Amino acid sequence: MKKYTHFPISGISSLLLLLLLSGCNAIEYPLFNGKLANADYWSDTPMILSAGLGFESIIGLDPLDQQNVIRVGGSWYGSLTCTNGEEPTTAMLTSATGNVSTVFKGDANEADALPIVFSWPVASETVDITDFKFTLNTGEVVFPTAAGMLPNWEYNERNCVVVFGEMGNRLPSSDPDARFVVKLEIVADDLPLLLIGPGGQEFNAVGLTWTTDKSPYDEGPKLVGAKLNRLTNGPVGESDGGSLYASGAKYLPNDEFALYDEGDFRLRMLTSGGFSPDGVTGVKPDLYEDFFRIHAKGPNGDTVLLEKVGVTYQLAGGTLRVVGLSDLGQRENPAAGIFYDDCYQEDRDNYIDIILVGDEAAARNITFLEIPGIPGGYRAFYNPGGPGPEPTPGIRYTAPGPPDLEPVIIALDNPMRVSRDGSN
Repeated sequence: MKKYTHFPISGISSLLLLLLLSGCNAIEYPLFNGKLANADYWSDTPMILSAGLGFESIIGLDPLDQQNVIRVGGSWYGSLTCTNGEEPTTAMLTSATGNVSTVFKGDANEADALPIVFSWPVASETVDITDFKFTLNTGEVVFPTAAGMLPNWEYNERNCVVVFGEMGNRLPSSDPDARFVVKLEIVADDLPLLLIGPGGQEFNAVGLTWTTDKSPYDEGPKLVGAKLNRLTNGPVGESDGGSLYASGAKYLPNDEFALYDEGDFRLRMLTSGGFSPDGVTGVKPDLYEDFFRIHAKGPNGDTVLLEKVGVTYQLAGGTLRVVGLSDLGQRENPAAGIFYDDCYQEDRDNYIDIILVGDEAAARNITFLEIPGIPGGYRAFYNPGGPGPEPTPGIRYTAPGPPDLEPVIIALDNPMRVSRDGSN
Protein backbone atom coordinates (compact mmCIF):
# COMPACT_ATOMS: atom_id res chain seq x y z
CA MET A 1 0.00 0.00 0.00
CA LYS A 2 1.13 3.55 -0.68
CA LYS A 3 0.03 7.16 -0.07
CA TYR A 4 0.71 10.94 0.29
CA THR A 5 1.41 13.51 3.01
CA HIS A 6 0.10 16.83 4.27
CA PHE A 7 0.48 18.91 1.10
CA PRO A 8 -2.16 21.24 -0.34
CA ILE A 9 -3.58 19.48 -3.40
CA SER A 10 -4.64 22.73 -5.05
CA GLY A 11 -1.08 24.05 -4.97
CA ILE A 12 0.42 20.82 -6.29
CA SER A 13 -2.22 20.50 -9.01
CA SER A 14 -1.55 24.07 -10.14
CA LEU A 15 2.16 23.36 -10.20
CA LEU A 16 1.68 20.24 -12.32
CA LEU A 17 -0.39 22.18 -14.84
CA LEU A 18 2.16 24.98 -15.04
CA LEU A 19 5.00 22.51 -15.49
CA LEU A 20 3.20 20.84 -18.37
CA LEU A 21 2.46 24.17 -20.03
CA SER A 22 6.05 25.37 -19.66
CA GLY A 23 7.69 22.10 -20.64
CA CYS A 24 9.65 22.01 -17.36
CA ASN A 25 10.42 18.86 -15.43
CA ALA A 26 9.79 19.43 -11.70
CA ILE A 27 12.72 17.19 -10.77
CA GLU A 28 15.04 19.46 -12.74
CA TYR A 29 13.40 22.74 -11.74
CA PRO A 30 13.37 24.55 -8.37
CA LEU A 31 12.44 21.81 -5.92
CA PHE A 32 15.81 20.07 -6.31
CA ASN A 33 18.10 22.93 -7.31
CA GLY A 34 19.97 23.18 -3.98
CA LYS A 35 19.27 26.86 -3.40
CA LEU A 36 18.80 28.31 0.10
CA ALA A 37 17.87 31.86 1.12
CA ASN A 38 17.94 32.75 4.82
CA ALA A 39 17.20 29.12 5.67
CA ASP A 40 17.14 28.37 9.39
CA TYR A 41 19.51 25.97 11.06
CA TRP A 42 18.65 24.77 14.55
CA SER A 43 21.90 23.72 16.18
CA ASP A 44 25.64 24.07 15.71
CA THR A 45 25.80 20.33 15.09
CA PRO A 46 24.20 18.54 12.11
CA MET A 47 21.79 15.85 13.25
CA ILE A 48 18.46 14.18 12.55
CA LEU A 49 15.81 15.73 14.80
CA SER A 50 12.99 13.32 13.96
CA ALA A 51 12.27 10.55 11.48
CA GLY A 52 9.36 8.41 12.67
CA LEU A 53 6.64 6.94 10.47
CA GLY A 54 4.10 9.68 9.80
CA PHE A 55 0.96 7.83 8.76
CA GLU A 56 -0.13 4.87 6.67
CA SER A 57 -1.50 4.25 3.14
CA ILE A 58 -3.16 7.54 2.06
CA ILE A 59 -0.56 8.82 -0.46
CA GLY A 60 -0.89 8.35 -4.22
CA LEU A 61 -4.55 7.36 -4.57
CA ASP A 62 -6.23 6.78 -7.91
CA PRO A 63 -8.96 7.86 -7.96
CA LEU A 64 -8.80 10.49 -5.22
CA ASP A 65 -12.44 10.40 -4.16
CA GLN A 66 -14.44 9.79 -1.00
CA GLN A 67 -14.93 6.07 -1.54
CA ASN A 68 -11.26 5.40 -2.23
CA VAL A 69 -10.01 7.62 0.59
CA ILE A 70 -12.19 5.84 3.14
CA ARG A 71 -11.22 2.45 1.67
CA VAL A 72 -7.53 3.05 2.52
CA GLY A 73 -8.31 4.57 5.93
CA GLY A 74 -8.21 8.28 5.19
CA SER A 75 -10.59 10.89 6.56
CA TRP A 76 -13.16 12.73 4.44
CA TYR A 77 -14.92 15.95 5.54
CA GLY A 78 -18.05 15.47 3.47
CA SER A 79 -20.32 18.07 5.09
CA LEU A 80 -17.84 20.95 4.73
CA THR A 81 -19.24 24.24 3.45
CA CYS A 82 -17.16 27.36 2.81
CA THR A 83 -18.18 30.74 4.21
CA ASN A 84 -17.35 32.40 0.89
CA GLY A 85 -19.86 30.22 -0.94
CA GLU A 86 -17.30 28.37 -3.06
CA GLU A 87 -17.17 24.60 -3.36
CA PRO A 88 -14.47 23.00 -1.16
CA THR A 89 -11.45 21.69 -3.01
CA THR A 90 -10.30 18.11 -2.49
CA ALA A 91 -7.45 19.41 -0.31
CA MET A 92 -10.04 20.84 2.08
CA LEU A 93 -11.96 17.57 2.26
CA THR A 94 -9.10 15.16 2.91
CA SER A 95 -5.37 14.93 3.59
CA ALA A 96 -5.03 11.96 1.24
CA THR A 97 -3.42 12.74 -2.11
CA GLY A 98 -3.13 11.61 -5.68
CA ASN A 99 -0.13 11.33 -8.01
CA VAL A 100 3.20 12.64 -6.64
CA SER A 101 5.68 11.58 -9.32
CA THR A 102 5.95 15.00 -10.98
CA VAL A 103 7.11 16.77 -7.81
CA PHE A 104 8.89 13.90 -6.04
CA LYS A 105 11.73 11.66 -7.12
CA GLY A 106 10.11 8.25 -7.54
CA ASP A 107 6.43 7.44 -7.16
CA ALA A 108 3.87 6.40 -4.58
CA ASN A 109 0.80 4.20 -4.76
CA GLU A 110 -1.34 3.98 -1.61
CA ALA A 111 1.88 4.65 0.29
CA ASP A 112 2.91 5.56 3.81
CA ALA A 113 4.58 8.91 4.55
CA LEU A 114 7.59 9.67 6.72
CA PRO A 115 9.00 13.18 7.30
CA ILE A 116 12.72 13.42 8.10
CA VAL A 117 13.70 16.62 9.92
CA PHE A 118 17.33 17.74 10.02
CA SER A 119 18.89 20.41 12.22
CA TRP A 120 20.58 21.90 9.13
CA PRO A 121 18.83 22.61 5.82
CA VAL A 122 19.30 20.11 3.02
CA ALA A 123 21.15 20.58 -0.26
CA SER A 124 18.09 19.48 -2.19
CA GLU A 125 19.99 18.49 -5.35
CA THR A 126 21.46 15.59 -3.33
CA VAL A 127 18.11 14.18 -2.15
CA ASP A 128 17.17 10.76 -3.55
CA ILE A 129 15.36 7.60 -2.46
CA THR A 130 18.72 5.82 -2.20
CA ASP A 131 19.85 8.06 0.70
CA PHE A 132 17.47 6.61 3.27
CA LYS A 133 17.58 3.11 4.77
CA PHE A 134 14.87 2.16 7.26
CA THR A 135 14.67 -0.71 9.70
CA LEU A 136 11.27 -1.77 11.00
CA ASN A 137 10.53 -3.20 14.45
CA THR A 138 10.23 -6.58 12.74
CA GLY A 139 13.82 -6.39 11.50
CA GLU A 140 12.77 -5.74 7.89
CA VAL A 141 14.91 -3.26 5.93
CA VAL A 142 13.10 -1.00 3.45
CA PHE A 143 13.91 1.94 1.19
CA PRO A 144 11.41 4.62 0.15
CA THR A 145 9.79 4.65 -3.27
CA ALA A 146 9.67 8.47 -3.47
CA ALA A 147 11.44 11.40 -1.82
CA GLY A 148 11.10 15.17 -2.06
CA MET A 149 11.00 18.61 -0.48
CA LEU A 150 7.27 19.34 -0.44
CA PRO A 151 5.68 20.84 1.55
CA ASN A 152 8.92 22.51 2.74
CA TRP A 153 9.64 23.94 -0.70
CA GLU A 154 10.48 27.56 0.15
CA TYR A 155 14.14 28.59 0.01
CA ASN A 156 14.12 29.72 3.65
CA GLU A 157 12.93 26.32 4.87
CA ARG A 158 14.17 22.94 3.54
CA ASN A 159 15.04 21.27 6.84
CA CYS A 160 12.60 18.46 6.08
CA VAL A 161 12.62 15.73 3.45
CA VAL A 162 9.43 13.70 3.06
CA VAL A 163 9.61 10.12 1.80
CA PHE A 164 6.90 7.64 0.83
CA GLY A 165 6.84 3.85 0.74
CA GLU A 166 5.60 0.71 2.49
CA MET A 167 6.78 1.32 6.05
CA GLY A 168 4.25 -0.01 8.51
CA ASN A 169 0.69 -0.56 9.62
CA ARG A 170 -1.75 1.10 12.00
CA LEU A 171 -1.37 -1.09 15.05
CA PRO A 172 0.04 0.47 18.23
CA SER A 173 3.61 -0.48 19.08
CA SER A 174 2.41 -2.69 21.94
CA ASP A 175 0.58 -4.99 19.51
CA PRO A 176 2.66 -8.06 18.54
CA ASP A 177 1.58 -7.58 14.89
CA ALA A 178 2.62 -3.91 14.74
CA ARG A 179 4.99 -2.80 11.95
CA PHE A 180 6.63 0.60 12.04
CA VAL A 181 9.99 2.27 11.48
CA VAL A 182 12.36 2.14 14.45
CA LYS A 183 15.60 3.24 12.78
CA LEU A 184 16.74 5.51 9.95
CA GLU A 185 20.27 5.46 8.54
CA ILE A 186 21.59 7.92 5.94
CA VAL A 187 23.56 5.72 3.56
CA ALA A 188 26.02 6.33 0.72
CA ASP A 189 24.90 6.48 -2.90
CA ASP A 190 26.24 8.06 -6.11
CA LEU A 191 25.50 11.56 -4.77
CA PRO A 192 25.62 11.54 -0.94
CA LEU A 193 23.08 13.61 0.96
CA LEU A 194 24.54 16.97 2.02
CA LEU A 195 23.42 19.33 4.79
CA ILE A 196 24.34 23.03 4.78
CA GLY A 197 25.42 24.63 8.05
CA PRO A 198 26.86 27.82 9.52
CA GLY A 199 28.83 29.85 7.02
CA GLY A 200 27.64 27.65 4.18
CA GLN A 201 29.73 24.65 5.21
CA GLU A 202 28.74 21.35 3.63
CA PHE A 203 28.30 18.24 5.72
CA ASN A 204 28.12 14.75 4.29
CA ALA A 205 25.15 13.25 6.14
CA VAL A 206 26.10 9.62 5.47
CA GLY A 207 26.29 7.85 8.81
CA LEU A 208 23.68 9.93 10.63
CA THR A 209 21.07 7.78 12.37
CA TRP A 210 17.78 8.16 14.20
CA THR A 211 15.97 5.64 16.39
CA THR A 212 12.54 5.54 18.00
CA ASP A 213 10.23 3.10 19.76
CA LYS A 214 7.03 5.02 18.93
CA SER A 215 4.44 4.63 16.21
CA PRO A 216 2.22 7.55 15.09
CA TYR A 217 -0.65 5.38 16.27
CA ASP A 218 0.82 5.67 19.79
CA GLU A 219 1.67 9.36 19.78
CA GLY A 220 1.20 12.29 17.42
CA PRO A 221 3.57 15.02 16.18
CA LYS A 222 5.63 17.26 18.43
CA LEU A 223 8.05 20.18 18.38
CA VAL A 224 11.69 19.58 17.50
CA GLY A 225 12.86 23.21 17.49
CA ALA A 226 11.96 26.76 18.53
CA LYS A 227 14.00 29.85 17.64
CA LEU A 228 13.53 33.58 18.27
CA ASN A 229 14.63 36.07 15.60
CA ARG A 230 14.12 39.73 14.94
CA LEU A 231 11.78 40.69 12.13
CA THR A 232 13.86 41.99 9.23
CA ASN A 233 12.86 44.47 6.55
CA GLY A 234 11.43 41.65 4.47
CA PRO A 235 10.92 37.88 4.61
CA VAL A 236 13.91 36.80 2.51
CA GLY A 237 13.34 33.38 0.96
CA GLU A 238 9.67 33.36 1.93
CA SER A 239 7.24 32.38 -0.86
CA ASP A 240 10.38 31.80 -2.94
CA GLY A 241 11.35 28.37 -4.09
CA GLY A 242 10.34 28.35 -7.70
CA SER A 243 7.97 30.78 -9.39
CA LEU A 244 5.93 27.95 -10.91
CA TYR A 245 4.95 26.59 -7.52
CA ALA A 246 4.46 30.00 -5.90
CA SER A 247 2.17 31.16 -8.70
CA GLY A 248 -0.20 28.29 -8.04
CA ALA A 249 -0.35 28.56 -4.25
CA LYS A 250 -3.52 30.31 -3.14
CA TYR A 251 -2.33 30.51 0.47
CA LEU A 252 0.43 33.02 -0.36
CA PRO A 253 1.57 35.50 0.82
CA ASN A 254 1.48 34.12 4.37
CA ASP A 255 4.45 35.81 6.07
CA GLU A 256 4.29 38.09 9.10
CA PHE A 257 4.34 41.25 6.98
CA ALA A 258 1.39 40.12 4.90
CA LEU A 259 -0.68 39.03 7.91
CA TYR A 260 0.03 41.77 10.45
CA ASP A 261 0.67 45.50 10.63
CA GLU A 262 3.04 45.15 13.58
CA GLY A 263 5.75 42.87 14.86
CA ASP A 264 9.21 43.00 16.41
CA PHE A 265 10.11 39.32 16.82
CA ARG A 266 9.34 35.97 15.21
CA LEU A 267 9.35 32.81 17.29
CA ARG A 268 9.59 30.09 14.65
CA MET A 269 8.83 26.50 15.57
CA LEU A 270 9.98 23.39 13.72
CA THR A 271 7.68 20.37 13.91
CA SER A 272 8.23 16.63 13.54
CA GLY A 273 5.37 16.32 11.07
CA GLY A 274 2.33 18.09 9.72
CA PHE A 275 0.38 20.04 12.34
CA SER A 276 -3.41 20.11 11.95
CA PRO A 277 -6.18 20.64 14.51
CA ASP A 278 -7.67 17.30 13.46
CA GLY A 279 -5.66 15.84 10.57
CA VAL A 280 -7.62 17.53 7.75
CA THR A 281 -8.35 21.19 8.46
CA GLY A 282 -5.64 23.85 8.51
CA VAL A 283 -4.11 25.80 11.38
CA LYS A 284 -5.44 29.35 11.35
CA PRO A 285 -3.58 32.53 12.41
CA ASP A 286 -6.02 33.17 15.28
CA LEU A 287 -5.50 29.80 17.04
CA TYR A 288 -2.54 30.67 19.29
CA GLU A 289 -4.64 30.48 22.45
CA ASP A 290 -6.01 27.06 21.48
CA PHE A 291 -2.63 25.36 21.25
CA PHE A 292 0.32 27.36 22.61
CA ARG A 293 1.77 29.32 25.46
CA ILE A 294 5.19 30.92 25.85
CA HIS A 295 7.25 30.74 29.04
CA ALA A 296 9.42 33.71 30.04
CA LYS A 297 11.22 35.08 33.10
CA GLY A 298 9.23 37.61 35.09
CA PRO A 299 10.53 40.70 36.89
CA ASN A 300 11.22 38.69 40.07
CA GLY A 301 12.69 35.68 38.31
CA ASP A 302 9.43 33.78 38.37
CA THR A 303 7.88 32.20 35.26
CA VAL A 304 5.31 34.23 33.35
CA LEU A 305 3.06 32.42 30.87
CA LEU A 306 2.10 34.32 27.71
CA GLU A 307 -1.29 32.67 27.21
CA LYS A 308 -3.39 35.33 25.49
CA VAL A 309 -3.18 37.29 22.25
CA GLY A 310 -3.22 41.06 22.62
CA VAL A 311 -2.30 41.09 26.33
CA THR A 312 0.84 43.01 27.34
CA TYR A 313 2.90 40.89 29.76
CA GLN A 314 5.43 42.42 32.15
CA LEU A 315 8.67 40.45 32.02
CA ALA A 316 12.21 40.90 33.20
CA GLY A 317 13.56 43.63 30.93
CA GLY A 318 10.25 45.04 29.71
CA THR A 319 7.04 43.87 28.06
CA LEU A 320 5.96 41.45 25.35
CA ARG A 321 2.67 40.90 23.55
CA VAL A 322 1.58 38.05 21.27
CA VAL A 323 0.16 39.27 17.95
CA GLY A 324 -0.74 35.94 16.36
CA LEU A 325 0.45 33.05 14.18
CA SER A 326 1.90 33.30 10.68
CA ASP A 327 3.53 31.21 7.94
CA LEU A 328 0.16 29.56 7.46
CA GLY A 329 -2.19 31.07 4.86
CA GLN A 330 -3.36 34.48 3.77
CA ARG A 331 -4.75 37.21 6.00
CA GLU A 332 -8.49 37.10 6.64
CA ASN A 333 -10.19 39.28 4.05
CA PRO A 334 -13.95 38.77 3.63
CA ALA A 335 -14.00 41.07 0.58
CA ALA A 336 -11.62 38.66 -1.15
CA GLY A 337 -13.42 35.57 0.13
CA ILE A 338 -10.75 34.62 2.68
CA PHE A 339 -12.17 33.51 6.03
CA TYR A 340 -10.68 31.78 9.05
CA ASP A 341 -13.02 28.82 8.64
CA ASP A 342 -12.51 25.11 7.88
CA CYS A 343 -11.90 25.99 4.21
CA TYR A 344 -8.88 28.13 5.16
CA GLN A 345 -5.90 27.18 3.02
CA GLU A 346 -2.46 27.10 4.64
CA ASP A 347 0.92 25.79 3.56
CA ARG A 348 0.95 22.77 5.92
CA ASP A 349 4.73 22.68 6.15
CA ASN A 350 6.91 21.98 9.20
CA TYR A 351 7.07 25.62 10.31
CA ILE A 352 4.70 27.89 12.23
CA ASP A 353 5.64 31.37 13.43
CA ILE A 354 4.47 33.30 16.49
CA ILE A 355 4.71 37.07 16.03
CA LEU A 356 5.54 39.21 19.06
CA VAL A 357 5.73 42.92 19.87
CA GLY A 358 7.78 44.38 22.71
CA ASP A 359 11.16 45.07 24.22
CA GLU A 360 14.31 43.23 23.19
CA ALA A 361 15.44 42.76 26.79
CA ALA A 362 12.14 41.08 27.54
CA ALA A 363 12.35 38.91 24.43
CA ARG A 364 15.76 37.66 25.59
CA ASN A 365 14.03 36.25 28.66
CA ILE A 366 11.81 33.86 26.73
CA THR A 367 12.67 30.33 27.86
CA PHE A 368 10.24 27.76 26.42
CA LEU A 369 7.47 27.26 23.89
CA GLU A 370 4.81 24.92 25.22
CA ILE A 371 2.02 22.87 23.69
CA PRO A 372 0.07 21.88 26.84
CA GLY A 373 -2.10 19.48 24.85
CA ILE A 374 -5.30 17.76 25.91
CA PRO A 375 -4.09 17.02 29.49
CA GLY A 376 -3.44 20.74 29.96
CA GLY A 377 -6.92 21.74 28.83
CA TYR A 378 -5.76 22.79 25.35
CA ARG A 379 -6.27 21.27 21.93
CA ALA A 380 -3.82 18.74 20.48
CA PHE A 381 -2.23 18.63 17.04
CA TYR A 382 -2.59 15.71 14.65
CA ASN A 383 -0.57 14.80 11.60
CA PRO A 384 -2.34 14.28 8.23
CA GLY A 385 -3.36 10.77 9.24
CA GLY A 386 -5.64 12.18 11.91
CA PRO A 387 -9.40 11.63 12.13
CA GLY A 388 -10.61 14.93 10.69
CA PRO A 389 -13.92 16.47 11.77
CA GLU A 390 -15.91 13.45 10.51
CA PRO A 391 -14.02 10.21 11.24
CA THR A 392 -15.37 6.96 9.85
CA PRO A 393 -16.30 4.46 12.58
CA GLY A 394 -13.99 1.48 12.78
CA ILE A 395 -10.94 3.17 11.23
CA ARG A 396 -7.81 3.66 13.32
CA TYR A 397 -6.37 7.16 12.84
CA THR A 398 -3.10 8.61 14.08
CA ALA A 399 -2.94 9.71 17.71
CA PRO A 400 -3.03 13.28 19.03
CA GLY A 401 0.28 14.95 19.78
CA PRO A 402 1.54 14.83 23.38
CA PRO A 403 2.13 17.76 25.74
CA ASP A 404 5.43 19.32 24.71
CA LEU A 405 7.89 21.84 26.14
CA GLU A 406 10.59 23.03 23.73
CA PRO A 407 13.53 25.25 24.80
CA VAL A 408 13.67 28.47 22.76
CA ILE A 409 16.95 29.41 21.09
CA ILE A 410 17.52 33.16 21.39
CA ALA A 411 18.96 34.02 17.96
CA LEU A 412 18.87 37.81 18.19
CA ASP A 413 22.63 38.26 17.87
CA ASN A 414 23.29 35.39 15.46
CA PRO A 415 20.16 34.70 13.37
CA MET A 416 21.32 31.12 12.61
CA ARG A 417 20.46 31.24 8.92
CA VAL A 418 22.31 30.26 5.79
CA SER A 419 22.04 31.10 2.08
CA ARG A 420 23.41 29.20 -0.90
CA ASP A 421 23.29 29.50 -4.69
CA GLY A 422 21.55 26.67 -6.44
CA SER A 423 23.59 23.96 -8.11
CA ASN A 424 21.27 23.54 -11.08
